[in-house]
Amino acid sequence: MQPPLTVPHPPPEAPPLPRRRAPLPERRAGGPSAALDGHRARALPPLDLKLLADLPSLSLRSRCLVDGFLGGRHHSPQKGSSVEFADYRDYQLGDDLRRVDWRLFGRSDRLHVRQYEDEAQLRVYGVLDVSASMDFRSRPSAMNKIEFARLAVAGIASLAQRQGDAFGLGVVGAELVDFLRARSSAAHWQTFIGHLEQVKPQRQTALGRTLEAFAQLIPPRSLVVVASDFYEDLSALESALKRLHYGGHDLIGLQVLDPVEVEFDQAQGGEWVDAETGARLGLESAAVRAGYLDRFRRFCVELEERFRAVGGDFIPLRTDAPPVAALAGYLAKREHRI
Repeated sequence: MQPPLTVPHPPPEAPPLPRRRAPLPERRAGGPSAALDGHRARALPPLDLKLLADLPSLSLRSRCLVDGFLGGRHHSPQKGSSVEFADYRDYQLGDDLRRVDWRLFGRSDRLHVRQYEDEAQLRVYGVLDVSASMDFRSRPSAMNKIEFARLAVAGIASLAQRQGDAFGLGVVGAELVDFLRARSSAAHWQTFIGHLEQVKPQRQTALGRTLEAFAQLIPPRSLVVVASDFYEDLSALESALKRLHYGGHDLIGLQVLDPVEVEFDQAQGGEWVDAETGARLGLESAAVRAGYLDRFRRFCVELEERFRAVGGDFIPLRTDAPPVAALAGYLAKREHRI
């Protein structure tokens, strides 16, 4: 018998094995999903995941990910500040003369300055699940799921910074482990990366309950990107998603999966260990594979349905492919909101 293999904590009502995501139903035409699919069609540059993983810092990895992603697009998403005229006020000493309305001066013989409302900035919050099931990799040379999810969240924050959006962070385990309010400055980027680099896996998680607590801390109409394997009681998760939806937030779920969870292509049996509870079970892989794949497919379909029910997007990611779909999802949501 092989040595024990530590595997992620399984979803409720499923055997204690990693999970496989079968192809999901075809998306309906129109709506946010169609917008996201449009971005996917032109946002798949040939990035080398191993090269990204070998770079010495998370900041550098995320920036290279974004540069590679933008290089594969037909046009740059950078639009600069989008502003809308709000009102006039009297000119004051030191005001920028470029903001003076000279036509109005010609009519009134008084100096007035145009005031604007910034309508482009979006608050983007990355939520990173650091439960024990995320601390899993099937190959020693690959990223584990936390490392991969951290790269996806950092990439979205880097892209948000380029767009002039504010970005913040929530780290969730059995409770809210860390929280960083959304800002958009260069100094905030360094703080953000520092917080991400310090994350460590927790023994267990309560994703649904913690997301509800997180929802109370963030301002309305934010974009919330949750990176997790979502091995959680789906009724508790559904309650949290509804709470975020009622707060006016847009949602993107990034389901981060290791290839062995997706395919369960283990040829031999062995002892499987639940990463969060420590429970052990001896199994012959070939004998249980078909049942496992069926249950995991149903779990993933139901999980996606919970996100779609609140108007959110759901993006499955594998740790053996660069997370460019996560960046495309952010851009699709941003263009929809702005």
